[in-house]
Amino acid sequence: MDLQELVNAHQNRLSDTEREILAFMLNNEQFVADSTISALAHKTFTSTSSIIRLTKKLGFSGFAELKFFVKNSLLDAASPNADFLESGRIDILKTYEGLTNVDFEPILKKIDSARTIYCYGTGFAQRTAIQEFSKSMLACGKFTHVIPASSEFRGSIGVMKPDDLVIIASLSGETESALPTVRALAARKIPMIAITALGVNTISAAADFSLHYESTPTVTGTAKEPYHSFVALSVLLDYTVRQYIQYIDTQEKNS
Repeated sequence: MDLQELVNAHQNRLSDTEREILAFMLNNEQFVADSTISALAHKTFTSTSSIIRLTKKLGFSGFAELKFFVKNSLLDAASPNADFLESGRIDILKTYEGLTNVDFEPILKKIDSARTIYCYGTGFAQRTAIQEFSKSMLACGKFTHVIPASSEFRGSIGVMKPDDLVIIASLSGETESALPTVRALAARKIPMIAITALGVNTISAAADFSLHYESTPTVTGTAKEPYHSFVALSVLLDYTVRQYIQYIDTQEKNS
């Protein structure tokens, strides 16, 4: 288990402040592994007592044990995934299982009532998945507008209204180029659905609805960054389309 999985297991018990601390920790694990509790409190604009309460909520005896855990998980993360084929199957199953526990009713109502649906993927793979989602939604009679790049995403703020809907697909939920736009949309009360890999993150925290998929990485000999498969993101988007088709069928039968 790594820090992300640990946070996922406890996220329902966390306060907003603790989520903000963990969002920083997840994006700065090496800093956490090397820092003191005072340094972490300073970086997160909190207190050492807040950090101690958080570590205990996560099941550690104190900050020293948390640091040890983070150091070990970083060492494990630097190793290739021992069974990348099997982890792909598990990612799909876990994503699907998680979706079956989501109350889709308010999400589907928002999709159905939205004046305009804007879709944005923060990376190439996310944009490709979002484009397929857009095609599927068109087949359901629902037009969506796919935003092709961060500059257009930022430039669209002025035309988005509270009766629109923005769907954002991201891996980490911490894409630097998207965060100012996401914060601006939240401030303007523009409804958002965040679709990210599991865990606490800034985009999910700002959104009205959050959906999550699994993406277990591996390392390869040819790339510096871990490789992530986005097959579970496609599963999530397909599941959402199927839910919407069922929703509109039920609406038609009841009308």
